Amino acid sequence: MTWCIIAPLIVGLLSGHIAEGTNMAIGALCVGLSDSPGNIKEKAKGLIGGAFINSIASVIMALLMPYPIFAGIYLFLTVFASAIMSVFGNRATMIGNSILIAVSLGVGFGLQISTIGIMGIFLLAGGIWYTFNSLLLWQIRPYASIEMILGECYVLMSDYFNTKASLFTDPENTTTQNRLFDLQTKIDHKQEEVRTLLLGQRSALQGATPLGRSLILMMRASIDIFEKASATHISYQELHQHLHQTTLLSDMQDVFSKMGNELKILGNAITRRKKVDFMKRHHQELDALQDKFERIRDDHQRNIPIDILAEVKNIMRNFNRIDRTISETSTYTDTKNTDNAGFTEGVNLPLFRTPMEKGTLTDHFTIKSIHFRHALRIAIAMLLGMGIARYFELDRGYWVWLCISVILKPSFAITKQRMLHRVVGTILGILIALGILDIFNSPIVYIILLIPFGIGTFATLSKDYRTGITLLTPFILLMISLSTPFTYQLAITRVLDTAIGGIIAFVVSSLIFPEYEIRKIKTKLLEAVEADCYYFSEVILSYTGTKSFDQNNYRLARKKAQLANANLSVSFQNMLGDPKSTQLEGGNLYAFIASSRMLFAHTATLSANAERLSKKYTFPELLPFVDCIKMQLNNIAIAIKEEKEIEVQPNMSDHLSFLIKKTDELTSIRENEIKVGIKSSPVIKQLPDHILITNQLLRISKNVKFMGNYLNKMVQNL
Repeated sequence: MTWCIIAPLIVGLLSGHIAEGTNMAIGALCVGLSDSPGNIKEKAKGLIGGAFINSIASVIMALLMPYPIFAGIYLFLTVFASAIMSVFGNRATMIGNSILIAVSLGVGFGLQISTIGIMGIFLLAGGIWYTFNSLLLWQIRPYASIEMILGECYVLMSDYFNTKASLFTDPENTTTQNRLFDLQTKIDHKQEEVRTLLLGQRSALQGATPLGRSLILMMRASIDIFEKASATHISYQELHQHLHQTTLLSDMQDVFSKMGNELKILGNAITRRKKVDFMKRHHQELDALQDKFERIRDDHQRNIPIDILAEVKNIMRNFNRIDRTISETSTYTDTKNTDNAGFTEGVNLPLFRTPMEKGTLTDHFTIKSIHFRHALRIAIAMLLGMGIARYFELDRGYWVWLCISVILKPSFAITKQRMLHRVVGTILGILIALGILDIFNSPIVYIILLIPFGIGTFATLSKDYRTGITLLTPFILLMISLSTPFTYQLAITRVLDTAIGGIIAFVVSSLIFPEYEIRKIKTKLLEAVEADCYYFSEVILSYTGTKSFDQNNYRLARKKAQLANANLSVSFQNMLGDPKSTQLEGGNLYAFIASSRMLFAHTATLSANAERLSKKYTFPELLPFVDCIKMQLNNIAIAIKEEKEIEVQPNMSDHLSFLIKKTDELTSIRENEIKVGIKSSPVIKQLPDHILITNQLLRISKNVKFMGNYLNKMVQNL
């Protein structure tokens, strides 16, 4: 985008038509803000349509500005129509946002009609210029945006590995737990974004290209690696209690962190489309871990329970699987490796699609629709901003509505956050711009500086809004300074207009159909519980022998549970930004969400081992336990719907007595074997498997019980 904005400025400066060049740059900027990944037909329709609509909307706004009543009516209707477009999905939402910005930039305000018409032509030319560049880049690198997002996903997983590794030596650190919570949510959403874009792109290309095939493999590998990482979730406090006097835990932390670092290498390679020539396997470190483990296990003086050692054994097995999967994934970065084609067999693509929102535009013309309420809210706010700017005769008062257009969002909490970030970012950005303008007085220097500011802006705006605005402000002001002198008075005006716009957005968001998260939290809770129950059912029935393990069904169940828990976490974080009087009691809700996450993690541990263990063992005696857990989760779902307390089953784990007894027998046998020096027996393999299954099921029953107890404490406020 930076090139598309700067090129017209350079041409305009060199040709002596900087005003026209600036209009082209603004046209490119508006259309660029509506660009989003997708197939070429969707992109072309969205960008070309946006270029024409932005130009027409901006010209009409400029023509009507001398007539306040007509300008106000037009602004209200245009803003409402642009905001209600969100009904049609993400691309339509972004086009609508670009229209809001186009009518708020003040382009052509106060000019003659003939001049406004010429301005509109250059705005359109800028939009077409950006469209040409975007579509050309798509033809050259159709997967560029997907590679970037998938690379970011692997980097996030690297951070997740390194953060989780610290729990081996510091299990009580609540900051680490909260950080893991946040990273899980981000990774879940990144994976869903990649999945949606990649599979849609693959269909558009009418068959997998080598690069597309490799990206599908790496997407699927990221999900499998993340599931295996979740499967390492055990009782770290218990491990630390029994093993803190040894160096085994610190060594395990070191190995897990190293595997996390390999994921960062993979992420960077995916983003840059570079082949990973060599990915180090951690055979030496894992063998050293195994040797140390065996010395501890065979020590006759040890006071470490055998079940704890069996848990460690399972973790090390999982380390080996993760190490192998990461190494295998690195081969997918070589798109010329034709052997990779076979790995896509059995992937049922339709199962991974996320259904679109149901309903038509007319269905949302009701106050019950969140899209309608937001469209009405932002239309009123921007009309109010125009009225205040006119009443107080503010210089460049359109900056007030521009600020409102980018701050006011459907959620009150997000609006409040963006208001604060916008004001702080604008002030910092203006200070940067004033420093540059004080030191330099050369349009050539301004254009050169636009390059790093532009790159920084568009790289950070969607990830860190405050940093993005801090860089965007000098970018816009330097661009304006090419055709209009920038003064200290103008800087103060900019800050004042931003503050007024932010206050209006905040007040309107608070008073007019305020969108507090408590309205959504009930639905998010229900979706998470139902998805957890579905995932648990798909996985656990393969252990009972009543149903074979189906890869596609379990992946779909995993996806639903991942997204439902991630959406619940986001909703909880947003709720914390709402007024205290509109929030649920945070402690119980957080504990419920944490228990739901743990239920997912322990189910993931079982699913990561299901294909292997379901072939070795079948436990039809588990069916009463399965029915009990499902009944309890269904009762929790009903309680959320009906907002009533439930009877929490106190002894769900009683149904596991047969498994606990068998595990205790194997533990006793293995303890005796160790005493007499037996290092090879069938029990060595059976015991870790039984302990893994038993412990995960016990923890599942415990967390389901916790979910019921925490729900009873907060159900009256739903």
